[in-house]
Amino acid sequence: MIVLERIQRFLEAREGKEQVKPSQDQTINVNEAVSAVAFYYEKIRTIIDYQDEHLIRQNAIRRILGRRLILANTSDDIATGVLKELVRFRYFPNGTVPLKKIKEISSILDVYLGVLRELSETHALTDSDQDWLISMAACAIDEHLMPMTEEHALVDLMYDVLEPEIEGNITGTDDVMRRLQIYIACYRVLLRPDIDRLRAMLLARCFPEWGNTESPDVKRLAEEYKSTAKKIDYIIHHPSSKKLLPSFRRYRIPFVVFFTVIRHAGADILKDPEALEKEVVKTCEQFYAVQRKRLNSRTVRAFIYIFLTKMVLGLSVELPYDLITVHHVNTLPLLVNILFPPVLLAFMTMTVKMPTKENTKMIVQSIKEIAYPDTPKEVFVSQTYRVKRKRPVATFVFSVLYAVLFAVSFGFVGWLLHRLDFNLVSAAVFFVFFCLITFFGINLRRSIKDLIIIKPKGNFFMILIESFFLPIVQVGRWLSFNISRVNIFIFIFDVLIELPLQALLEITEEWFAFLKEKKDEME
Repeated sequence: MIVLERIQRFLEAREGKEQVKPSQDQTINVNEAVSAVAFYYEKIRTIIDYQDEHLIRQNAIRRILGRRLILANTSDDIATGVLKELVRFRYFPNGTVPLKKIKEISSILDVYLGVLRELSETHALTDSDQDWLISMAACAIDEHLMPMTEEHALVDLMYDVLEPEIEGNITGTDDVMRRLQIYIACYRVLLRPDIDRLRAMLLARCFPEWGNTESPDVKRLAEEYKSTAKKIDYIIHHPSSKKLLPSFRRYRIPFVVFFTVIRHAGADILKDPEALEKEVVKTCEQFYAVQRKRLNSRTVRAFIYIFLTKMVLGLSVELPYDLITVHHVNTLPLLVNILFPPVLLAFMTMTVKMPTKENTKMIVQSIKEIAYPDTPKEVFVSQTYRVKRKRPVATFVFSVLYAVLFAVSFGFVGWLLHRLDFNLVSAAVFFVFFCLITFFGINLRRSIKDLIIIKPKGNFFMILIESFFLPIVQVGRWLSFNISRVNIFIFIFDVLIELPLQALLEITEEWFAFLKEKKDEME
């Protein structure tokens, strides 16, 4: 059976991931006192640079690379610095990263930095090109240091289960693109990559020559770079991805639960359907409890991030404006802008409905369909996707209606603010916070909704509420992605604090190493 072969491959991948810890004299070691300072600095920085937990290390590598390119010239120097900082930040335990990794990471950098230098020499390098190449290098390094073999095997399993059930020409083109889009949907649903990780996956899958670190043809890669990047973005933004992703989300939870059950109980549990069912129910209950706690902690993190990076700046504009224009602080708008965001965020996360027992039963059924292909299908049933014909008139009418909905949503909120005596600046601050908090709240609630496999029932009242908030969420999404680019606190940390701090930490570590050497000479 193909599915069982995939499961076996997943188990083999898991066994291959377990490695013997290298001996102490073969590893990268840093001073523990220096590491403690770096670790707490990194913790503080992650608070003001909100991102999903599974992307933090990848983005840290991206940040370190960008800084190291300024300070070092050779790939070996950059690789050494990157690995030392990762250990210093405690992304890896001290004394566990083999020294040979320096050469391996240096070989990866030779490819991407080689392309970067080739483009620079031909005056074809833009800022976006440099960001793209550094981001791809960061993803390649992260994948090399922490291979996601098990996770990729799980994506293969999900693809193997779902691909035969997708009927119709979803891409409107060829079957190769169809299968690639199904795989991308599985990858995005299960691993939740950012745009950089998604590009890196496609670069490795569709352009394997970029992974050739033994004898890379850097000149040819540089010549083909523009077309390569363009093709990858075309694949990512292909219209069919919008069709597949929403419907695939509900299938995430059975594969994640299956992944967890196999890791904890082993493959032998598949021989006993009753034992498998009990273990699945137990795992689901644990998932529900863990995600509830994680939702609470992520809510606190999200609010701290918004308060430190957005509200402080907003209120620093609102207060002086009141004092300059009306010569006193307009108390009610100020209190609303301070208290409303955390109350709204707390309300959105506290009112999310947790999965029911019926949901758990459906997960059990879906896992039986995964593990035992002869099981009658209730979850993974055939689905038909068609390429919709473009209808200009209908598109125009719907666009006009959406513009009206947009005006109604923001017009109603603006009318309320006017009634509460908000001035132009305090109203602008409120709108920014309101949109951002709503967007963050929806994203946080999704972590619980991703546990639900049962299709939601239609509710006219909820449809009205969602329609009203849709324009607000869309603006919040736009603000989140664009305001983050001008985060003054990140600039302060990266340029004014981190750059000199890392230099000081390295000098301090070298000083401690020198003192230790002198002490050893005296013994």
